[in-house]
Amino acid sequence: MKTLARELTFNGIGLHSGQEACVTLCPYDKQGIYFENKNGVCSITEAELAEDSRLTAFRLPNGVVVRTAEHMLGAIIGMGLDSVLIKSKFEEIPILDGSAEVFVGQIKDNIVDDDQPIKKLFISSPVSVMEQNGCRLVIALPSEVLKITYTIDYSGTPVEIQTVTYEINPVNFINIICKARTFGLTREFEFLKKNGLARGGSLENAMVFDERGLADGQELRFPLECVTHKVLDLLGDLALLGQAPIGHYIAHCAGHSTHGLLRNKLIKILNMQ
Repeated sequence: MKTLARELTFNGIGLHSGQEACVTLCPYDKQGIYFENKNGVCSITEAELAEDSRLTAFRLPNGVVVRTAEHMLGAIIGMGLDSVLIKSKFEEIPILDGSAEVFVGQIKDNIVDDDQPIKKLFISSPVSVMEQNGCRLVIALPSEVLKITYTIDYSGTPVEIQTVTYEINPVNFINIICKARTFGLTREFEFLKKNGLARGGSLENAMVFDERGLADGQELRFPLECVTHKVLDLLGDLALLGQAPIGHYIAHCAGHSTHGLLRNKLIKILNMQ
Protein backbone atom coordinates (compact mmCIF):
# COMPACT_ATOMS: atom_id res chain seq x y z
CA MET A 1 0.00 0.00 0.00
CA LYS A 2 1.46 3.34 -1.06
CA THR A 3 1.21 6.16 1.44
CA LEU A 4 3.27 9.20 2.43
CA ALA A 5 6.58 9.04 4.25
CA ARG A 6 5.81 12.21 6.23
CA GLU A 7 3.33 15.03 6.63
CA LEU A 8 3.16 17.56 3.78
CA THR A 9 1.64 21.01 4.38
CA PHE A 10 0.42 23.43 1.72
CA ASN A 11 -0.48 27.07 2.38
CA GLY A 12 -2.16 29.59 0.12
CA ILE A 13 -5.49 31.26 -0.52
CA GLY A 14 -8.90 29.84 -1.34
CA LEU A 15 -9.99 30.42 -4.93
CA HIS A 16 -13.52 31.49 -4.02
CA SER A 17 -13.15 32.84 -0.49
CA GLY A 18 -9.94 34.75 -1.13
CA GLN A 19 -9.03 33.89 2.45
CA GLU A 20 -6.10 32.03 3.99
CA ALA A 21 -6.15 28.29 3.35
CA CYS A 22 -3.98 25.47 4.66
CA VAL A 23 -4.07 21.69 4.24
CA THR A 24 -1.80 18.87 5.43
CA LEU A 25 -1.51 15.43 3.83
CA CYS A 26 -0.44 12.72 6.27
CA PRO A 27 0.57 9.06 6.21
CA TYR A 28 -2.20 6.65 7.15
CA ASP A 29 -2.49 2.93 7.84
CA LYS A 30 -5.83 2.22 6.16
CA GLN A 31 -6.51 2.10 2.43
CA GLY A 32 -8.46 5.09 1.19
CA ILE A 33 -8.68 8.86 1.55
CA TYR A 34 -9.66 10.18 4.97
CA PHE A 35 -10.30 13.59 6.52
CA GLU A 36 -9.61 14.43 10.15
CA ASN A 37 -10.77 17.34 12.30
CA LYS A 38 -11.82 17.91 15.90
CA ASN A 39 -14.90 15.75 15.33
CA GLY A 40 -12.87 12.70 14.29
CA VAL A 41 -11.91 10.87 11.08
CA CYS A 42 -14.21 10.31 8.09
CA SER A 43 -13.71 8.39 4.86
CA ILE A 44 -14.18 10.46 1.73
CA THR A 45 -16.55 7.74 0.47
CA GLU A 46 -19.05 8.98 3.07
CA ALA A 47 -19.10 12.49 1.59
CA GLU A 48 -22.26 14.07 0.22
CA LEU A 49 -21.66 16.11 -2.92
CA ALA A 50 -22.79 19.70 -3.28
CA GLU A 51 -22.29 22.31 -5.97
CA ASP A 52 -23.61 25.84 -6.15
CA SER A 53 -22.73 28.32 -8.91
CA ARG A 54 -19.65 26.32 -9.85
CA LEU A 55 -18.25 26.23 -6.32
CA THR A 56 -17.47 22.54 -5.83
CA ALA A 57 -17.86 21.16 -2.33
CA PHE A 58 -18.70 18.07 -0.32
CA ARG A 59 -19.94 17.55 3.21
CA LEU A 60 -18.65 14.81 5.51
CA PRO A 61 -20.86 12.99 8.05
CA ASN A 62 -19.20 14.87 10.92
CA GLY A 63 -20.50 18.14 9.45
CA VAL A 64 -17.22 19.27 7.92
CA VAL A 65 -17.53 21.00 4.54
CA VAL A 66 -14.57 20.80 2.14
CA ARG A 67 -14.43 23.14 -0.85
CA THR A 68 -12.40 23.15 -4.10
CA ALA A 69 -10.38 20.04 -3.22
CA GLU A 70 -10.34 18.52 -6.70
CA HIS A 71 -6.76 19.46 -7.66
CA MET A 72 -5.34 18.07 -4.43
CA LEU A 73 -7.46 14.92 -4.72
CA GLY A 74 -6.47 14.55 -8.37
CA ALA A 75 -2.82 14.65 -7.30
CA ILE A 76 -3.45 11.87 -4.76
CA ILE A 77 -5.02 9.65 -7.44
CA GLY A 78 -2.60 10.60 -10.22
CA MET A 79 0.41 9.81 -8.05
CA GLY A 80 -0.97 6.41 -7.12
CA LEU A 81 -1.36 6.97 -3.38
CA ASP A 82 -3.51 4.25 -1.81
CA SER A 83 -3.78 5.80 1.65
CA VAL A 84 -3.74 9.36 2.96
CA LEU A 85 -5.16 11.32 5.89
CA ILE A 86 -6.06 14.95 5.18
CA LYS A 87 -6.15 17.67 7.83
CA SER A 88 -7.53 21.06 6.86
CA LYS A 89 -7.83 24.13 9.09
CA PHE A 90 -10.25 25.86 6.74
CA GLU A 91 -13.15 24.84 4.51
CA GLU A 92 -11.38 25.70 1.27
CA ILE A 93 -8.26 23.95 -0.03
CA PRO A 94 -5.56 26.37 -1.30
CA ILE A 95 -5.73 26.98 -5.04
CA LEU A 96 -1.91 27.43 -5.31
CA ASP A 97 -1.11 27.96 -9.03
CA GLY A 98 -4.42 26.57 -10.29
CA SER A 99 -2.96 23.17 -11.15
CA ALA A 100 -1.80 20.12 -9.16
CA GLU A 101 1.90 20.72 -9.80
CA VAL A 102 2.72 22.13 -6.36
CA PHE A 103 1.06 19.15 -4.66
CA VAL A 104 2.94 16.74 -6.90
CA GLY A 105 6.24 18.52 -6.26
CA GLN A 106 6.14 17.36 -2.65
CA ILE A 107 4.25 14.09 -3.02
CA LYS A 108 6.58 12.53 -5.60
CA ASP A 109 9.58 12.52 -3.26
CA ASN A 110 7.65 11.27 -0.23
CA ILE A 111 5.89 8.06 -1.31
CA VAL A 112 6.55 4.81 0.55
CA ASP A 113 5.18 1.31 -0.04
CA ASP A 114 4.58 -0.76 3.09
CA ASP A 115 3.73 -3.90 1.04
CA GLN A 116 0.25 -4.17 2.57
CA PRO A 117 -2.22 -5.65 0.07
CA ILE A 118 -4.82 -3.29 -1.39
CA LYS A 119 -8.23 -3.80 -2.92
CA LYS A 120 -8.70 -2.23 -6.34
CA LEU A 121 -12.05 -1.38 -7.90
CA PHE A 122 -12.78 -2.13 -11.56
CA ILE A 123 -15.41 -1.05 -14.05
CA SER A 124 -16.90 -4.40 -15.10
CA SER A 125 -19.63 -3.18 -17.46
CA PRO A 126 -20.43 0.13 -19.20
CA VAL A 127 -21.79 2.91 -17.00
CA SER A 128 -23.02 6.28 -18.28
CA VAL A 129 -24.48 9.52 -16.95
CA MET A 130 -25.62 12.60 -18.79
CA GLU A 131 -27.03 16.08 -18.37
CA GLN A 132 -28.69 18.63 -20.65
CA ASN A 133 -30.31 15.96 -22.84
CA GLY A 134 -27.02 14.23 -23.51
CA CYS A 135 -24.99 17.35 -24.30
CA ARG A 136 -22.86 16.67 -21.22
CA LEU A 137 -21.95 13.06 -20.54
CA VAL A 138 -19.43 10.66 -19.06
CA ILE A 139 -19.15 6.97 -19.93
CA ALA A 140 -17.05 4.47 -17.95
CA LEU A 141 -15.96 1.33 -19.82
CA PRO A 142 -14.04 -1.78 -18.72
CA SER A 143 -10.30 -1.45 -19.32
CA GLU A 144 -7.10 -3.12 -18.19
CA VAL A 145 -5.64 0.28 -17.28
CA LEU A 146 -6.97 3.57 -15.92
CA LYS A 147 -7.51 5.84 -18.90
CA ILE A 148 -9.37 9.09 -19.61
CA THR A 149 -10.54 10.51 -22.93
CA TYR A 150 -11.95 14.02 -22.59
CA THR A 151 -13.46 16.46 -25.09
CA ILE A 152 -14.39 20.09 -24.49
CA ASP A 153 -16.24 22.33 -26.94
CA TYR A 154 -15.71 26.07 -26.63
CA SER A 155 -16.55 26.76 -30.27
CA GLY A 156 -16.49 30.46 -31.07
CA THR A 157 -13.82 31.18 -28.45
CA PRO A 158 -10.02 30.90 -28.58
CA VAL A 159 -10.23 27.62 -26.64
CA GLU A 160 -12.21 25.96 -29.47
CA ILE A 161 -12.68 22.15 -29.49
CA GLN A 162 -10.05 20.00 -27.75
CA THR A 163 -9.71 16.26 -27.15
CA VAL A 164 -7.08 14.25 -25.29
CA THR A 165 -6.57 10.67 -24.16
CA TYR A 166 -4.21 9.80 -21.31
CA GLU A 167 -3.33 6.61 -19.54
CA ILE A 168 -3.27 7.66 -15.90
CA ASN A 169 0.04 6.76 -14.28
CA PRO A 170 2.60 8.71 -12.26
CA VAL A 171 4.83 9.37 -15.28
CA ASN A 172 2.08 10.96 -17.37
CA PHE A 173 0.71 12.72 -14.34
CA ILE A 174 4.04 14.30 -13.35
CA ASN A 175 5.11 15.22 -16.87
CA ILE A 176 1.82 16.52 -18.25
CA ILE A 177 -1.48 16.28 -16.39
CA CYS A 178 -0.51 17.90 -13.07
CA LYS A 179 0.76 21.02 -14.87
CA ALA A 180 -2.59 21.92 -16.44
CA ARG A 181 -4.16 25.00 -14.83
CA THR A 182 -7.79 25.90 -14.32
CA PHE A 183 -9.19 28.14 -17.04
CA GLY A 184 -12.19 30.17 -18.02
CA LEU A 185 -13.51 32.94 -20.20
CA THR A 186 -13.45 36.56 -19.06
CA ARG A 187 -17.25 36.62 -18.88
CA GLU A 188 -17.26 33.49 -16.70
CA PHE A 189 -14.92 35.01 -14.15
CA GLU A 190 -16.94 38.23 -14.18
CA PHE A 191 -20.07 36.18 -13.40
CA LEU A 192 -18.33 34.41 -10.50
CA LYS A 193 -17.05 37.68 -9.06
CA LYS A 194 -20.52 39.25 -9.22
CA ASN A 195 -21.87 36.26 -7.29
CA GLY A 196 -19.30 36.55 -4.51
CA LEU A 197 -17.05 33.77 -5.83
CA ALA A 198 -13.52 33.65 -7.26
CA ARG A 199 -12.42 36.32 -4.77
CA GLY A 200 -8.99 34.68 -4.71
CA GLY A 201 -8.85 34.18 -8.48
CA SER A 202 -6.08 35.92 -10.41
CA LEU A 203 -3.81 35.45 -13.38
CA GLU A 204 -1.44 33.74 -10.92
CA ASN A 205 -3.80 30.81 -10.47
CA ALA A 206 -6.01 30.65 -13.57
CA MET A 207 -5.86 31.02 -17.32
CA VAL A 208 -8.31 33.65 -18.51
CA PHE A 209 -9.34 33.88 -22.17
CA ASP A 210 -10.88 36.95 -23.77
CA GLU A 211 -12.15 37.10 -27.35
CA ARG A 212 -8.60 37.22 -28.75
CA GLY A 213 -6.82 34.63 -26.60
CA LEU A 214 -5.12 34.43 -23.23
CA ALA A 215 -5.41 37.73 -21.39
CA ASP A 216 -2.57 40.03 -20.28
CA GLY A 217 0.32 38.14 -21.83
CA GLN A 218 -0.40 34.75 -20.30
CA GLU A 219 0.96 31.74 -22.16
CA LEU A 220 -0.03 28.10 -22.31
CA ARG A 221 2.31 25.67 -20.58
CA PHE A 222 1.66 23.16 -23.37
CA PRO A 223 -0.88 22.61 -26.16
CA LEU A 224 -4.27 21.29 -25.01
CA GLU A 225 -3.66 22.51 -21.47
CA CYS A 226 -7.35 23.43 -21.09
CA VAL A 227 -8.80 20.00 -21.81
CA THR A 228 -6.00 18.37 -19.83
CA HIS A 229 -7.14 20.34 -16.78
CA LYS A 230 -10.55 18.72 -17.20
CA VAL A 231 -8.82 15.34 -16.91
CA LEU A 232 -7.32 16.52 -13.61
CA ASP A 233 -10.77 17.64 -12.41
CA LEU A 234 -12.30 14.26 -13.27
CA LEU A 235 -9.57 12.42 -11.36
CA GLY A 236 -10.21 14.64 -8.37
CA ASP A 237 -13.93 13.98 -8.48
CA LEU A 238 -13.40 10.21 -8.85
CA ALA A 239 -11.29 10.41 -5.68
CA LEU A 240 -14.55 10.73 -3.76
CA LEU A 241 -14.81 6.98 -4.33
CA GLY A 242 -11.65 6.57 -2.23
CA GLN A 243 -9.82 5.54 -5.39
CA ALA A 244 -10.40 5.76 -9.15
CA PRO A 245 -11.90 2.44 -10.33
CA ILE A 246 -9.84 0.99 -13.18
CA GLY A 247 -11.61 1.72 -16.43
CA HIS A 248 -11.68 3.93 -19.50
CA TYR A 249 -13.61 7.14 -18.81
CA ILE A 250 -14.91 9.03 -21.85
CA ALA A 251 -16.20 12.52 -21.10
CA HIS A 252 -17.83 14.97 -23.51
CA CYS A 253 -18.39 18.58 -22.43
CA ALA A 254 -18.81 17.37 -18.86
CA GLY A 255 -17.94 19.16 -15.63
CA HIS A 256 -18.05 18.73 -11.87
CA SER A 257 -21.81 18.15 -11.75
CA THR A 258 -21.63 15.39 -14.39
CA HIS A 259 -18.60 13.86 -12.68
CA GLY A 260 -20.60 13.89 -9.45
CA LEU A 261 -23.48 12.01 -11.06
CA LEU A 262 -21.04 9.33 -12.18
CA ARG A 263 -19.48 9.11 -8.72
CA ASN A 264 -22.87 8.66 -7.08
CA LYS A 265 -23.89 6.01 -9.61
CA LEU A 266 -20.63 4.09 -9.18
CA ILE A 267 -21.00 4.09 -5.40
CA LYS A 268 -24.27 2.17 -5.81
CA ILE A 269 -22.99 -0.14 -8.55
CA LEU A 270 -19.82 -1.00 -6.67
CA ASN A 271 -21.77 -1.63 -3.46
CA MET A 272 -19.88 1.00 -1.50
CA GLN A 273 -22.83 2.09 0.63
